[in-house]
Amino acid sequence: MSSANPPETTNGANLGYGIAIAVGILVLISTIMLASYVCVRVKASGSDGGSDGGIDSATNGHQTLPEPTVVMVGLDKPIIESYPKLILGESKRLPRPNNDICSICLSEYLPKETIRYLPDCKHCFHADCIDEWLRMSATCPICRNSPVPSVVPTPVATPLSELVPLAFHAR
Repeated sequence: MSSANPPETTNGANLGYGIAIAVGILVLISTIMLASYVCVRVKASGSDGGSDGGIDSATNGHQTLPEPTVVMVGLDKPIIESYPKLILGESKRLPRPNNDICSICLSEYLPKETIRYLPDCKHCFHADCIDEWLRMSATCPICRNSPVPSVVPTPVATPLSELVPLAFHAR
């Protein structure tokens, strides 16, 4: 009997093909991402409306930047001042649903401190903390309700609520 050697496998060649395919896929994805980036940049620079790229002859050829737009997202001082304040007594009792710490600065309320509370949700904060918060954001830091008084009144009844439901009709 002759002893036959088992056929050699080509695992090394299969591994090489796998690596080549993985690298090829990565190169393809990178090329697509680079092409889309270039397209976006070209489109953005071409959307100036035919201008010369922001170069102004009055500024000796220097590029001028557009004026920044200021967006106010907080409340005005008169509105903030219209919210009620209270001076904390020795008992440090606050209206519900509050606890003993300010949720903005995370420090405990002390007697004789000025506390401001939001009328809709009754959440209390140090007056300085909530004033600064409301200048930047027009919502309560805890429940995210907006304490801004609504200019347009909400309708009491909707057109569908004026209709009589079908269950009330007798058969």
